[in-house]
Amino acid sequence: MSQLQKRDYFYLISSLPEMVLDQSRAPYTMVDFMAQLEEALEPDDFKLVRILLRPHDNRNLLLLLGEQSGDWDTLGQFSEAEMQEALKAENGLPEYMHRFYRAYQSEQPIHPEQSWTNQLSGLYYGAALRQTEGFLHDWLVIERGLRNILAAWNIRHYALQGEGQLIGQGENIEALKKSRARDFGLGTDYPYLPKLLNQLEREDLMIREKDIDRVQWNYIDEQLTFHYFTIEVVLGYLLQLRMLQRWLSLDPQAGQERVRSFISEMEQKIERS
Repeated sequence: MSQLQKRDYFYLISSLPEMVLDQSRAPYTMVDFMAQLEEALEPDDFKLVRILLRPHDNRNLLLLLGEQSGDWDTLGQFSEAEMQEALKAENGLPEYMHRFYRAYQSEQPIHPEQSWTNQLSGLYYGAALRQTEGFLHDWLVIERGLRNILAAWNIRHYALQGEGQLIGQGENIEALKKSRARDFGLGTDYPYLPKLLNQLEREDLMIREKDIDRVQWNYIDEQLTFHYFTIEVVLGYLLQLRMLQRWLSLDPQAGQERVRSFISEMEQKIERS
């Protein structure tokens, strides 16, 4: 992959309000910020924003197929009608989504041991990593690693069936499956891992979840220390804004529901294993 042209977005970045994870109000809604970015960024830089937010389209695809419930995710690139039309035409969505849809329709899983949700996530990360470099590429590696580490920790902690729960292949996946070390032997590959494991051992699930986001928030700040007015700063800000808005959208009752849902899901998995 060729090196991306570096552009400075001095005016855009200098106008961004500072944020902390615990503030009581977001400076933008995600929808408004996306509209601002589409206007301010060069087209190929805005494509990186789309890649970063493509999991919202993944969720909408799963929603269409009945594999998830809830409302249409407005952060997706495609409306419900656009996605339905693209699926019928077999054109217009990212290729990995069409590949997934063909496998789903033919009832021939790409990875039979995995849920459809995990198969789609795996295809997304594979495609996104081939299309990115630098900060975004590194973030996607970290994000996928974090998902796998959380899954492996839950499998170990709750004595769950682990087959098909991890996304991707390679030595790190094998370590997550087999290692008995506290850090799965991956402490050098994931510098944030000791802090993450400390948070996972906390009793309160909501505090634990927010502290996990705090680990990610701080990681973004650290990675962007020597970036100033480039697209990397915009992408990092977008990631942090998404985290902040997610927490601001959770009222105490919703938080308790998340805790109860998490516990119920873990209990069900234990019963099935």
